[in-house]
Amino acid sequence: MGGENDMLEKVLLPTDGSETAEKAIAFAARLFENTPCKVTLLSVVEEPVYSAFWSDGLIAPEVLMPPPEELREELDKRAEEMLSESAKPLRDAGLDVQPKIRFGNSAAEVLQEAEEGDYDMIVMGSHGRGALGGFLLGSVSNRVAHHAKCPVLIVRQ
Repeated sequence: MGGENDMLEKVLLPTDGSETAEKAIAFAARLFENTPCKVTLLSVVEEPVYSAFWSDGLIAPEVLMPPPEELREELDKRAEEMLSESAKPLRDAGLDVQPKIRFGNSAAEVLQEAEEGDYDMIVMGSHGRGALGGFLLGSVSNRVAHHAKCPVLIVRQ
């Protein structure tokens, strides 16, 4: 990176509030401290997968169903609180932080956000809580690293 135009301007930082995600946030805060870099802190709320049972006791193929409205509101509220807390080290480092929540499959939503937002880099933890507890799995960071159209920095524990 030579000139001023080579500086990273937009970074996507997916988080689920896990210890690994928090380490990725702390790393990004140190890496981009006092730069004009804009950081989007992204939480993806997984849509729960429910299994349908047929009357004869056989399990039907898993069906993706959106959660009831109250559950979705609660998940959204928790994601907002987690993002607010996670943003503190980045703001303390003088960074412009924009929280964002998406609903759906974690890896797919991170990849879609990265493409739609035209980010210069994705910084994420190597693994996290998992589908029911939160957001990042090793398979999510692996999929993002392999399919993203921008550089991906994986922060290990």
